[in-house]
Amino acid sequence: MNTDLCQTLALGALIKGYFHNLKGSIQSLSLQLQILYMKKDTYLTPHAQQTLEKALQALQKLQTQLDVALGEINNDNSGPWDLKEIMEKELLFWEANLHFKHKVKKEIVAETETKLTIPLNLLRGSLCLIEEVLYPSLPENSHLKIIVTKAPLPTITFQLSPPLKEEVVTKLKERSEYINLFELKVTPQEVSLIFQTNG
Repeated sequence: MNTDLCQTLALGALIKGYFHNLKGSIQSLSLQLQILYMKKDTYLTPHAQQTLEKALQALQKLQTQLDVALGEINNDNSGPWDLKEIMEKELLFWEANLHFKHKVKKEIVAETETKLTIPLNLLRGSLCLIEEVLYPSLPENSHLKIIVTKAPLPTITFQLSPPLKEEVVTKLKERSEYINLFELKVTPQEVSLIFQTNG
């Protein structure tokens, strides 16, 4: 099995544990900050108190984001899911990579609503196997157009400009043997995920 894929799959298997550990660390930090906040009038200047309040708000937002992410990882609900909405969320997730966020032009097009009835964690896990190769390989000033179509079968197509390098095409093709949720077709200009179901 491909070494990169082994690492990807291992990370997927361990991710719940990572989230659990992160939540524990954040809760500990939150407790310490709340104790300090209760004694703010004794130890902190008014400016420091405002800074502490902002830190607590940011920490609460992070806790909420972790809860949402962990909920999605555990989500085996079968939907149906709107593929355009799924891909919008995927882009937001991968924009944690600042090069991908700021240096790659992205657009999503869906002429008609396209829904699939598939366990969400299986759908997002299968997408991850493609995206973790595709997105980081896109050079600066490239254009990624994601097209969602419904007929004859639900399909997500990534149109790429400039074309992918040959080693990226090869790596993507190698992933196809590990995915049975969709048929994968890869050329330097286009990557298509053709789902073998109509809903």
